[in-house]
Amino acid sequence: MTAQPLTTVRDATARPFARLAAEMARWLAGTVVALLAIAAVLVAWRRLAGALVAPLEPLQLLSAAALMAVTAGGARLARRGYSVGLKPSRSVGPLALLPSLAVLSLGAALSLPGTEGRGLAAFWSLLAAEECWAWWPIARRSLRRASATAIALRPLRSHPPEAPARQITSPPSDDEPPAARVLQQLTRSRASDGAEELSGWLRMEFSAGQRSGSVHVAFCPPFAKTPELAVAQLDGPEARVKTAQLLPYGARIDLKLAAAAEQPGSVLLHFSARSYEDRPG
Repeated sequence: MTAQPLTTVRDATARPFARLAAEMARWLAGTVVALLAIAAVLVAWRRLAGALVAPLEPLQLLSAAALMAVTAGGARLARRGYSVGLKPSRSVGPLALLPSLAVLSLGAALSLPGTEGRGLAAFWSLLAAEECWAWWPIARRSLRRASATAIALRPLRSHPPEAPARQITSPPSDDEPPAARVLQQLTRSRASDGAEELSGWLRMEFSAGQRSGSVHVAFCPPFAKTPELAVAQLDGPEARVKTAQLLPYGARIDLKLAAAAEQPGSVLLHFSARSYEDRPG
C-alpha cells in the first residue's frame, strides 16, 4: 500500500473547510453590501426630502468617507475569497456594481451646499481611491486580454530580424476561439519561402483545488529544427504561462494559477510555432 504524501492529505482535508469559509465570507459580503445600499437609499431620501441642510465638518466628512471605503472594500475582499486564499470572483454583475452605486449615492447625498472645499475634495479623493482600487483588477484583466489577443493574432517576426517580414499564403482558420469542449485545435501552413507554421488553441483544464498543471502539444511531422514559439492566454483565471520545454517535435507549457481553483475550469491559450527551414525528406 502506497502512503499518500502528508501535504496531499492535508490539502484534501482542508479544502472543504476552505470552500465553506469562502461561501460564508461571500454571504457576509452580500449582507454588508445590502446594508450599505439601504443606508444610501435612506440618506438620499432624507436629502431629497430636505432633512439634510447643515453641511458636515471636514473631519466628519473624512470619517464618513473612511467608513464607506472600508465597508465597501471589505465587502469586496470577502466576496472575492481572498481571506482564505481561493480564486477571486471574476464576474462583473449586480453585486459587484452595487457597492459603487451605494458609495456614489452616499457621497452625492453628503455633499451639501456650503461644505468647505478642502474637506469636500479630500472626501471625494478618498472615495475615488477606493473605487479605483476596486475596479483596477477588472480593467487590468481586460487590458491584458486585449493585448494577448493582439499578440496571438499578429504575424510573427521574420528570422533573422533584419530580413523583411514573410507572409503566409494561406492564413490559419483559427482566428475564432473554439468551443469549450475543444481541448486542442491546430492549423499547419506553409509560406512561399518555405517557412512552416503550426498555430492553434490549447485548453488546460483545472479541477477544484488545483493550482498548477501542464499542457503538451506535438509537432507532427516534426520541424527540422527547434521552432520559434509564441504563447498567449486569452481566457480563464489569471495564470502564469511558461514554456517549460521546446523541441522540434513538440512543446510543454506550464501554467500556474494566481490562486487555487475554487471550482473546475479551464485556461485557453493561443500559440504559434514557426520554423524557417524545410523538413528533411
